[in-house]
Amino acid sequence: MQGPRFELSEALEMEILSKLPVKSLTRFNCVCKYWCSSFQTPHFISKHHHNHLKNNELNLLLKRYDSDIFQPYLSQLSTEEENFLVKQDVYLHLFKNGVSVCGASHGLLCLHDSSTDKAAIWNPSTREFKILPPSSVQRPSYLPCIKGYRILNDVSFHHIAFGFDSKTDDYKVVRFVTLTFDICEEGEIYRDFEFPNVLQVEFYSLRSDSWNEIPFPNDKPTYIILGNNYIDGICYWQTIKGEYDGFREIIFSFDMRNKKFSILSIPEFVGYSPKYYIRLSLIKIIFCCPSLFMLMLRV
Repeated sequence: MQGPRFELSEALEMEILSKLPVKSLTRFNCVCKYWCSSFQTPHFISKHHHNHLKNNELNLLLKRYDSDIFQPYLSQLSTEEENFLVKQDVYLHLFKNGVSVCGASHGLLCLHDSSTDKAAIWNPSTREFKILPPSSVQRPSYLPCIKGYRILNDVSFHHIAFGFDSKTDDYKVVRFVTLTFDICEEGEIYRDFEFPNVLQVEFYSLRSDSWNEIPFPNDKPTYIILGNNYIDGICYWQTIKGEYDGFREIIFSFDMRNKKFSILSIPEFVGYSPKYYIRLSLIKIIFCCPSLFMLMLRV
């Protein structure tokens, strides 16, 4: 006589699987297509990360350079009996010129090559890469001017931020793009230092797997010093507004959810005083500016 058959709901299956270690999930990829595809969703990644937050094992990432083949690579370290062990060395063949870790969210890292538009989302636990597509944002190849015209000389990418939008269940990337132009006049090409660089902001959504341009705010900072700090769907950069003796430091923020920029002013006595060396840092839910004294800015 055949006994009763019990079937688990898909939701309960995912709840159980989200509590298993990564090594087990990797083996279960071949069980069925549904499991394999579910393991890649932002919802499952977020839930799995949340379920393993109490793991006391310390994992570090060390950026290194192989001088024999002239290529950067990353070493993943873990602690065992107070000693650091190399779990794996990861060679990043996509990033031959250099690589920066631009942010982390739910165990995923955003990697970027500042000299090109190459970017990827990397899962160190499963060793999987999601290579972001090239930007489709239009860039002007030349600009008219009073004498001759200006031609595009260089495109640079910088101050990238990476985070998770819990409302749309989506991972997102925002980056600043600087367009540098040379002036072409009477057959000669030279750098026009008085002409300001053209700035663009690009926004990537993992769900749509595409880049889009976001309008740069009119009340924008003059320079971005440091980036980025990310918490609760908002990115923060330490920036400067104004020129020369009239400048002051401000905190520039971007809301990943509604795609809006905001400015948070630093108290004037801090922004203008030469006694203070300001750096924006994140301590749990508090931003701080380490200086001669400690100034806490809660946002």
